[in-house]
Amino acid sequence: MDLVVSFVNIVLVNVLAWITPGPNMFAVIAVSLQYGRRHGISTGLGLACGAFVWATFAILGVAILFQLFPRAVLTLKLAGAGYLIWLGLKSLKGGIDQSGGLNFKPTQVHRLRKSFFTGLTVSMTNPKAALFFGSVMTAFIPATAPGWYLGLIVVLCGLLAVAFHSITATLFSTRMAINLFERFRSLISLVFGAVFISFGGSIVYAVLRRS
Repeated sequence: MDLVVSFVNIVLVNVLAWITPGPNMFAVIAVSLQYGRRHGISTGLGLACGAFVWATFAILGVAILFQLFPRAVLTLKLAGAGYLIWLGLKSLKGGIDQSGGLNFKPTQVHRLRKSFFTGLTVSMTNPKAALFFGSVMTAFIPATAPGWYLGLIVVLCGLLAVAFHSITATLFSTRMAINLFERFRSLISLVFGAVFISFGGSIVYAVLRRS
């Protein structure tokens, strides 16, 4: 039962991370607007490969921590909760003051291969990705999770990234779509901020209750 709950939570937090505006989403949007859907999807595949690598690193670290330093997992869980709460507060701030608009500065991409490496570079050089997979992912993985489950989570993260970024590229291939996004950006930021803070708060409560 713990594995099922963990699986569902990991899917949900990946969905929230995808639909919350950030470097990855803006990279796909920018390339999609300038070069079309195929290049946007190619950029998304590069981002997905980066997510797969980060998830692999995180899972390997999680497995070692579970075996050697089980108490350290609590620290990582709290770090993940803190990151979620920070994302929530940042999202709430953006929704309240309505600061920052879309600012596209896409790399001059002319081939699908270059679009792919644009996405991969954005993912691998984004410190938030390392923190997300290294701490937030840990927060939702049970300490008793078997090896096959850890491998499943790595594959899941890669597949979700491919699906999500492909959807983004498809939706944001037109100027009309991005205009609608801008129109409701404040409301979206407020809702996502509340959800992220709720996630983080629930993790802190669970850790404090068990300790």
